[in-house]
Amino acid sequence: MARAGKAGDQPRSQETSSVRARCEHLSREGFGCDVADPLPQQSILPVRPADGIVVSGAERAGAGRRVRTIALGTAALCVIAACDAPAPEPGLTRIEVIDDVGRTVHLETPAARVVSLIPARTDLLLALGAADRLVARTVFDRDPRLAGLPSLGDALTPSVEWLAALQPDLVIAWPDRHTRTIIEQLEAAGVPVYASRVETIEDVRRSIAHAGVLLGLEAAADSVRDRIDAVIAEVRGEVQELDRPSVAYFIGLDPPMAAGPGTFVDEMIGIAGGTNVFSDALSLWPAVSLEQTIARQPDVVIVATGGPAAEGLLARLREMAGWRSLDAVRAGRVHLVDPDLFNRPGPRLIEALRILADRLRSP
Repeated sequence: MARAGKAGDQPRSQETSSVRARCEHLSREGFGCDVADPLPQQSILPVRPADGIVVSGAERAGAGRRVRTIALGTAALCVIAACDAPAPEPGLTRIEVIDDVGRTVHLETPAARVVSLIPARTDLLLALGAADRLVARTVFDRDPRLAGLPSLGDALTPSVEWLAALQPDLVIAWPDRHTRTIIEQLEAAGVPVYASRVETIEDVRRSIAHAGVLLGLEAAADSVRDRIDAVIAEVRGEVQELDRPSVAYFIGLDPPMAAGPGTFVDEMIGIAGGTNVFSDALSLWPAVSLEQTIARQPDVVIVATGGPAAEGLLARLREMAGWRSLDAVRAGRVHLVDPDLFNRPGPRLIEALRILADRLRSP
């Protein structure tokens, strides 16, 4: 069987609206672009040096980056030891995390004015209860709480001057090489930038832990991560004794572009009890041929699409040469899902996971 997707096959947009916008022109949900390899796993055990400065790892930061809160004086111990303690007073703490390209991000106090260029990370901040700290949005951030904020547009090439004028304490940016210039310019303007990788569920868990530290919301971050872990375990338990249908997940059909190995969608398919038919692809989000899809004959086809494109899609596929050769199309086992929910690797992935598990069991 032919391998799906050459090494250079990458998606082309920002999300599925946003997913397909970014690799030729950067897929702005991290869909298979030039992301730096994650740092090696490192110890996150607390250390107490002889000089009295406390360096604390976030106990549940998982196998991700080092998260360090360097606290000066006993008043700052609440940041390290008391999940329910109030936010520290300004000037008492210095916050450091290592971002997903290995850069150390320093803050003197928890960020109060934040710009997120990544819709999935905006969702994360909302889940932490930090809607009031966001000072801008992208066109893909559709939560009503953000409607009154100034818009960055698609945030593919944001104006550094415009961003700096917002006086953010923190900007959350893409980690790929195309964004490095923006990061460098913002840092030159004195704006701290955290580069966030958005490919796997572990990326989500790590980003939640880091955001909790950077915003001084560690208790909320722990709660969100615990909820994700609980739902994943619950769904796994529900499907572990069931047959595993083969699944083709498409973020677009013109051309067909699928979820490949090493992506959060690939992980969700496995957790929900399925098997990704493109797990042998050579890239994260490969462009695949219809012939490759037919050769794999997936039991279930999932298409992330919405709006006018979704209307009558199954009926059209049944009439289209090639697509009508798929057993799943003829049997009606084609399911359309909300791209804003399914293509964003953030805290709402547990909602997507439950829906996916249900769709894989639908007759």
